[in-house]
Amino acid sequence: MAKILIVDDEKDLAEMLAAILEIKGYQTKFVVDGYKAIEETRKTHYDLIIMDIKMPEINGVETFIKIKEIDPKVKVTMMTGFAVEELISEAIKQGACGCIHKPFKPEKVIEMIGSLLKLEKV
Repeated sequence: MAKILIVDDEKDLAEMLAAILEIKGYQTKFVVDGYKAIEETRKTHYDLIIMDIKMPEINGVETFIKIKEIDPKVKVTMMTGFAVEELISEAIKQGACGCIHKPFKPEKVIEMIGSLLKLEKV
């Protein structure tokens, strides 16, 4: 069972996404800021991290860079509800797998997760 960490300062969205993914058989955890995500990746290896780009204190790209230092093999995909093309480009350049734009359809996210985790097994 794949482990997925969801990082979003919108707690309700993170909680909803975690619940949907658990129904689909994934083991999930969510945190509401980048510092908690960094702390969590020090304790646990996740197969995939879905991370909001715009968060207070430390943004998703800065968090992603620190997480890759801790766990270079973790797959990370960003998500955003804003037009932050520079941050998206920076995340992709640093190795992010892509970006989900909010609002999103849960079935599209589930499909993307399946594709990303399947690539790992090939």
